Order: sequence, then C-alpha cells, then structure tokens
Amino acid sequence: MPTASPVLAGKFRDIVARVGEVLREQRKIDAQRMLQRYRHLLASPHETLSLNEIIPVSREKDASGNAHGSDACERAAGQPKFERA
Repeated sequence: MPTASPVLAGKFRDIVARVGEVLREQRKIDAQRMLQRYRHLLASPHETLSLNEIIPVSREKDASGNAHGSDACERAAGQPKFERA
C-alpha cells in the first residue's frame, strides 16, 4: 500500500489547520451576531415578570377537569355541563 510523502502530509495538515481556524472564526462571528440579535432576551431578571406574576396558578381540580374536557367555571357557577357534539 503506497504511503503519502512527508511533504504532501505536511501540506495536508496545514490545509486542515487553516480550515479549522476559519471554522472557529466563523463560529465566533456567528456567536457575536446572535448576542446582538437576542440581547433583549438576556436582560436581567428584575426587569421581567415571572410567569407566576402574569398567569395565576389554577387549582389542581380545575386543571384535571379541563384535561377531561369539562369547564371548571361552568361547574363552579352551578350551570349544567353541556356535552360537545
């Protein structure tokens, strides 16, 4: 089986090293662009409201009722439950 000459192997290593450097540099550029584009999402936590402040947590029986297709508000108001067609 023929083997590559040391000169050819050295050139190949140089090419692979250059391609690797270019890929690392491109990833660095892409990361900087992503940081600039999504900087507003990285705002400090005190500036944003947590989900618990925005959406009140529902009771467990309401959530389980909704999972079965019933409306907890209708049951609480004493209105009859209507079956869906």
